[in-house]
Amino acid sequence: MLAKRLAACASLVTQGGMVCDVGTDHAYLAAFLLQKNICTRVIATDIHKGPLEAARRTLTEAGVLERAELLLCDGLQAVQPEGITDVVIAGMGGETIIHILENCPWKKQVKLILQPMTRAPLLRQWLAENNFGGWQEIVVKEGERFYQIFLAVYTGTTAVLSDLEREVGFLPVGNPEIQSYAKRKLERFRIVAQQLSAGENPEFQKWKKLADALEEKLEEITNADSE
Repeated sequence: MLAKRLAACASLVTQGGMVCDVGTDHAYLAAFLLQKNICTRVIATDIHKGPLEAARRTLTEAGVLERAELLLCDGLQAVQPEGITDVVIAGMGGETIIHILENCPWKKQVKLILQPMTRAPLLRQWLAENNFGGWQEIVVKEGERFYQIFLAVYTGTTAVLSDLEREVGFLPVGNPEIQSYAKRKLERFRIVAQQLSAGENPEFQKWKKLADALEEKLEEITNADSE
């Protein structure tokens, strides 16, 4: 059974497509996609030999190794784009995801499914500035942690993000899990603002404005849901 964050990534994959799973680790996602016939073929990459050997065992045990290709490489550097419909990069920091995408000349041709473990605001800003405007986000809660999964395609248009959008993403109406995530972020913004106010730090106003803006947004969402 897949972890919720990986199951969320799987739900966004193009049916009948060809997937490149970057940093595949044990290839749990790749094996799931092939077993369920969600995609026809998977290219699984990792920068280390150990995870690739573990991936080979997983795919063999799942009976799908013949439909997978394993590559030892940094990100997408050894991957040929022919036939690939989706690239999944899950379980890495936002800066690492950006590094991988910046070194991929064919990123505009595929659907990107991205699950950053850290620095999500930095990844949002990169997507906005690099003509991937209008991406979608979903949020899942696993244990006590929230995970954001981005679905992005090249649109040719940049996006201008507000400070709030950069920090928490887009907050659609009618999604309780995203609202729970936003409330957790609001609590953090308030704590940071309170800590900074004690020392008269110039960053205080930034975090106070973020907290106020997010509180207002949550009120709008609550009112819209009740209509």
